[in-house]
Amino acid sequence: MSLFTQLYGLNFGIDVQTYAERGKENDFPLLKKCPHCRAKRPLHRHGYYERNALTPHGDYRIWIVRYRCRECLKTVSVLPSFLLPYFQYTLSAIWQVVKEQLGLTEGTNRAPFLPTKDGIIFYVRRFCRNLSSLHSFFARRWRIIGPIVKKEKERASWWIRTLEKHGLYSVIRDMWEDGFRHPFANQMGS
Repeated sequence: MSLFTQLYGLNFGIDVQTYAERGKENDFPLLKKCPHCRAKRPLHRHGYYERNALTPHGDYRIWIVRYRCRECLKTVSVLPSFLLPYFQYTLSAIWQVVKEQLGLTEGTNRAPFLPTKDGIIFYVRRFCRNLSSLHSFFARRWRIIGPIVKKEKERASWWIRTLEKHGLYSVIRDMWEDGFRHPFANQMGS
């Protein structure tokens, strides 16, 4: 296991702009158990790092809190639910452009901070590559089997509607907690 991990999906109950404005004064959690060694001892707050959070209407520099386990000395970062690990665009921005590209929603008025055409294609391809893993996760978790159709666009559209029906943010958090990565990760699986 690596020396660094990210806990994904903490819902701070605020939007990106408010989170950015609060900076290091956000209501960061107290972690009572190490995700690495499972020691049941509160982790020590170990500083912060900055990262980007790009939305359709603005770009933000935000602080991510880090913790360190006093037992195994490994670090943990806590990502807010509006971010995906290793991506600068927020989940809602990525979701918006993928749905538009698949024809599930009308195009917006091209907000200033959306991904480029190449970026949009990248996200759609990543999502489509992970359809089998989505199928595995949903079959294991809820016994939901996706459609067996050859057209990738139809399968992707069905999965988008299913993810939204079950709550996109909570499903992605559950996937992360169950050892799956998010639907836009390089390789999803458990």
